[in-house]
Amino acid sequence: MKRRAYLTTAAAVTFAGCSALSDSETAEDDGNGNGDDSGNGGNGSSEPVDEEPGSFDDFEDLSNWTVMAGSLSPDEDRAYVGSQSGRMEVGADDDRAMIKREFDSPRDLSTEFPAFAFTSDSDVAPVVQLWDENEDHVMLQCRIEPDQPFAPYDLGLIDIVGEPDMSSIVHAKISVWAPNSEPTLWVDDFQFVGRPDTGTVMLQFPDETIALDAAERLAEHDLPATTFVSTDYVGSSGRPSLEELETLQDEGWTIASSGARGRDLTQLDADAQEAEISGAVDWLTEHGFDAGAFSYPLNNYDETSIDLVEEYHDIGFVAGYTGHGNVTNPQIVPRNTNPSADEADKLIEWTAELGTITTLSFRTLESLEEALPEVLDFADELEFVTPADVASDYRHE
Repeated sequence: MKRRAYLTTAAAVTFAGCSALSDSETAEDDGNGNGDDSGNGGNGSSEPVDEEPGSFDDFEDLSNWTVMAGSLSPDEDRAYVGSQSGRMEVGADDDRAMIKREFDSPRDLSTEFPAFAFTSDSDVAPVVQLWDENEDHVMLQCRIEPDQPFAPYDLGLIDIVGEPDMSSIVHAKISVWAPNSEPTLWVDDFQFVGRPDTGTVMLQFPDETIALDAAERLAEHDLPATTFVSTDYVGSSGRPSLEELETLQDEGWTIASSGARGRDLTQLDADAQEAEISGAVDWLTEHGFDAGAFSYPLNNYDETSIDLVEEYHDIGFVAGYTGHGNVTNPQIVPRNTNPSADEADKLIEWTAELGTITTLSFRTLESLEEALPEVLDFADELEFVTPADVASDYRHE
């Protein structure tokens, strides 16, 4: 049975160093690329289709999509599935590109979210919207680094406008807002992915220097967490010793990798990247830790580092828009870094309400102290998990 059909009104928030949409951009017709210019979508026909996870549109027939701004054209030279992708372009006279897919019948998405494969020539953050027949909608977003290979992206929830009926969604929109540039966004492989029955939360500490103090705070509430260590520096000044890491593991923490020295992988050649990643894996496994998870230092990655994380790890984490469905791309799972109390409150409330996967990453004890009360308010409605849990149990296949 489907659940969580109706959602409550909420405000947009800012995620992980990326700018969220402004209040004006959530309006029905705002001129900024993310409102509906033409009234509601859908043809109002029939009962909602109980959509199941899986492929929905491979972009072989672009006539299914209406261009609302910018342009959309087939590109046979770039495809993630099939023979072509959709090429969205923001023209010189445009501030956005937007396309809309009206469903032939409403879709019951009360237990699913959309996911797409994207690539771009620019640093962009496309927005995907799901609208019901009353023009209420949810907004999701992902972060795309320029000039990376086509890959699936998990879309995190950034706003809820009105009280959308997720059991009767009439259209979806994809938009990219670029008032001062002319990016190209390629899109392919529209999927629906399931969401957990119970909202799922991971707590992470990518800077191991605060892990011991954080562990004392979280132990009061029996909450598991993960810290990522630079293995060459274990036991050095200000960092946990091997014995302290072993104690954390005994208390339920995951001890994972940020590389041997925590260096920006994009500044290293392929051999140096592999040495950085494999050296840390060797140290962790030799000392009895699970080397399954990786945190990208400085949240930077390139094609080489993604390939190496896939080879040496089960899951990798990077700054982005969290609060997504089951993971489609385990090499770049998005997380929110240092959420404020307001951000944590919205994210955790949405996680409990919709059954999303939310990763909160804390680099300071102050940010943990600010967000923790909001997390605890919903603790009884959530499941707190580890990276290994997500890698094994919350994958979209």
